[in-house]
Amino acid sequence: MSFKNDCCWCFNGSGNAVIIALLFCLGLSGCSSTMDESPILPGRPLVSAEVKMYNSRPTIFLNDTPEAPMLYALPDVPGGRWTWEELPQHNIEQFCQHGVRLFQVDIFLDHIWLGPQKFDLSIAQKQVRGVLEVCPDASIFFRFHVNAPKWWVEEYPEEYPIYEEGAASPDVSIGLSRILEADPRNPERASLASQAWLESAGAQLGQFCRDFSQTEEGRAVAGIHVASGVYGEWHYWGFMNFTVDQSPHMTDRFRSWLTDQYETDRVLQQAWSAPGATIATAKVPTKAEREKLNDGIFRDPVLDRKVIDYFTVQHQVVADDIIYFARVVKENWPRPVIVGTFYGYFFSVFGRQASGGHLALHQILESEYIDYLSGPQPYYPEDGYEDGEPYRSRSLIHSIYLNKKLWLDEYDQQPRRSWPWISEYDNRKTFEAISTSNIAQIKRNVWFPFTKGQGLWLYDFGNASMNLHPRNQRNKQMGTSGYWDNPIYMSPIGRIKDLVDSLINEPYAPESDVLLVYDTEVIKYLKSEQKEKCPITEHVVNWTNLAMYYAGVSFEPIHLDDLPKVDLKNYRLIVFANTFLLEDSDKTFLRQNVLNNGRHVLWVYAPGYSNGQKNDREFVEEVTGMLLKEVTMDSVATVRIDRSFGNIPDQKAKGKYDPLWVVRDQEVEVLGKYQNGGTAFARKKLVDHTSWYIGVPPTDGALLREIARQSGAHLYTENGEIVYAGGGVLVVHTAHGGQTKIRLQNGQDISLDLPESPQTIVLDSQTGQCLI
Repeated sequence: MSFKNDCCWCFNGSGNAVIIALLFCLGLSGCSSTMDESPILPGRPLVSAEVKMYNSRPTIFLNDTPEAPMLYALPDVPGGRWTWEELPQHNIEQFCQHGVRLFQVDIFLDHIWLGPQKFDLSIAQKQVRGVLEVCPDASIFFRFHVNAPKWWVEEYPEEYPIYEEGAASPDVSIGLSRILEADPRNPERASLASQAWLESAGAQLGQFCRDFSQTEEGRAVAGIHVASGVYGEWHYWGFMNFTVDQSPHMTDRFRSWLTDQYETDRVLQQAWSAPGATIATAKVPTKAEREKLNDGIFRDPVLDRKVIDYFTVQHQVVADDIIYFARVVKENWPRPVIVGTFYGYFFSVFGRQASGGHLALHQILESEYIDYLSGPQPYYPEDGYEDGEPYRSRSLIHSIYLNKKLWLDEYDQQPRRSWPWISEYDNRKTFEAISTSNIAQIKRNVWFPFTKGQGLWLYDFGNASMNLHPRNQRNKQMGTSGYWDNPIYMSPIGRIKDLVDSLINEPYAPESDVLLVYDTEVIKYLKSEQKEKCPITEHVVNWTNLAMYYAGVSFEPIHLDDLPKVDLKNYRLIVFANTFLLEDSDKTFLRQNVLNNGRHVLWVYAPGYSNGQKNDREFVEEVTGMLLKEVTMDSVATVRIDRSFGNIPDQKAKGKYDPLWVVRDQEVEVLGKYQNGGTAFARKKLVDHTSWYIGVPPTDGALLREIARQSGAHLYTENGEIVYAGGGVLVVHTAHGGQTKIRLQNGQDISLDLPESPQTIVLDSQTGQCLI
């Protein structure tokens, strides 16, 4: 490979490196700035920004003053991305007038690193100036895309990832396209394992930080969000439909990891049960190897260890990249600056978590260089676009909180569109009805992360004329506007901002008594193909989580590894959702700290089936405290709930499970059976806790509500209303309004006579007083 390192400096932290890089940039590399140097904010201090724990919640601090984590963000889409243009700037001004002072804008290396020895800050300067022109006291976050520029990618095709299904496809631009338009396909990009890309992009990012921080516009920069991978969200290129990455770059990383892990070929051969395997000849698993599983829908920890190891490496590579770029920012920006990234996606990852999700969560959470994680809400099942549905985070948000990192939701849902001069919408709803629904959804969506001790940004594709939802009205009379560019919608957003500004000065505490426990490591041990997805993972990850929102309880989704960080005394019910991989240390912790104090525990499908060394039915019996028997079913398993437990629909699997068990324990209380008559849902009172077991994921809110009730968990509502609670705030969302009964945790009953329309009520969780 011939690689030209033009103006690419790997900053090593020394002062000399800074001086050399600056001299090189100013004198040799064509680094330029064409902006007017006149002051734009006379007397304004430099922004010094950080995230710190404040009143028991991660909080943004600007010059030592706490700021509620609520931002407005422009998209990367042409027409809506430039702050100085008419429509984006108008919407920035609207949010500024309603109290928002934090803004996020996109910038790509394509805009700055224009060619060999050509580096230009002017577009980035204009991005900041466009905000400050209408909101002079704003602070700016750059979403900084570190993808190699298109010219660099064309010059170094040897850095591409290799897709087994075929060669990388060049971007095809028709008109003015998004820079990342082709990301979801099999694009020509630098492999995320490419060292040449990493060093080049890192050097340019470092130079940007050093140079831009010294400009007038740099005084207003509070944060940099490092972005790459599909849509900047650190999904591996081509992960949706292609088998990646078999390039020499990933092969080298794989072999390096194997050397660290196994040291010798003999140890590797034993681990893989492969007599001829060697570290020097190990290759990235092929599609055929990934699709072959030796234990039903599970990978055998020995026979399939090569694939498990590879997925470990791939996720570590991506996490290493993120941490590398975050460190570059921290070490090159000359004053405290906030650094964030997209990471931690767990729900709604299209059944492809192993190939392109975010499984190295704790590697990111443990990094000192990363202050916040972020991601959009799930897009399925149920995208939160209908009244009565829950808005929710893509991540295990309580784990982010427990690790003292800030989480920022990307709220990118547009309100339904209609205008007063259009008499009806979809032949059903008037403009007034649509507005009422939109306000209820805005309040629901914006309040959700604040009840979890976190924050959000409102992401506005509307500036770019993008109406993304198929049910949104399209009409030539509508024109173009931001998603929330209507005083009917901006007014509640402003009131929420005022209230959260005051709430951050009050102590925060979670207010849930139900935990929903998930694991990421186990994903590597399960089926994960492009077309035939794992029948259990999608079901238990996405649908069980969704159903819990309809149960009338307040709950927290959490990673298994963070259980030791939880004050468990407050939790009456703990649901172990996909904890099919439990090491001996996990089981010891559970016995000593969780399975006691009269607590109720619900186990789903195959808890502890693998310990990482082997798979064994007896492990499941050990964990659940119930005797089990392996069975085979020709059809998809369906659990019929006993009518004595309630009028609850059947719980049906979304594919064939292999292995599958029935409860054969004579000491259990039978609560439901498979269609063949074997016990599938049971409860057993043990010495110091109650164990529940169900053979397929529970996906009905009524079922989870009844389990919660009998576990002693608090039910705020009984009719499927959506409930969020935390930090002294109780949020209740209802699709229909009318008579709504709420029971506070202190036992106080509240009856509200609401309008017969979608409503979101925000109450003081202790007194029941309406807050907004």
